[in-house]
Amino acid sequence: MTGRIMDLRPSSVRNRVAVARERTRLVQLCTVAAVCLSAAWSAAAWRLGESRSNHARAVTRADEVLRVERELAEITDRFEDAGRRLEAWRRCSIPFGAEPLLAAIANDLPESGTLERIEFDAASLIAGPVRGGRARSEVDSRRRIEAEIEGFTATDADVALFVEALRRRPLFRDVRVESTRHRSIEDHTARAFRIVFEIDLETSSPVLAVVAPENEE
Repeated sequence: MTGRIMDLRPSSVRNRVAVARERTRLVQLCTVAAVCLSAAWSAAAWRLGESRSNHARAVTRADEVLRVERELAEITDRFEDAGRRLEAWRRCSIPFGAEPLLAAIANDLPESGTLERIEFDAASLIAGPVRGGRARSEVDSRRRIEAEIEGFTATDADVALFVEALRRRPLFRDVRVESTRHRSIEDHTARAFRIVFEIDLETSSPVLAVVAPENEE
């Protein structure tokens, strides 16, 4: 006995068995391949679904961010517009009435003087540069209106006293005599004057404060 197995089947049978084995192996390989392809397709489909879900969430978040940015831009525009309106109102508003101004001017007028016309030009309300060569950053915050006084006094000395009295009030700036001329009133000689100045609206107290002359102690 040599231990060898002898196949006594005919060769045709042996061939059929071999073909059957190959077919079985091929079916098994195809089945494994189909399972692998199915698993790969399922994994790809899951990843695609997850990607689409992430994309949808990203689009939603992007839309939300854009909406918030638009709202912030609108709020910023509203604040800027409110600031511009507030600044325009501040530039155009006068913090006190004309009565204290008229009272101050009348109090400073010499006894020989008479006022014929007082004009406050509110249309000249600006925050532009004024005389004196100040720095622009200091000047831009100043709000002033132009004013004009016409009348007459007995002498030029009284006109000068009137101008100096007006200059001592912090509210009145750049007080100057624009013109003077001789005038006869009921057979009396007088000096007609025209005085112009600016009213500083940034002064906290309207007109009652008076700056003492430098030579007074």
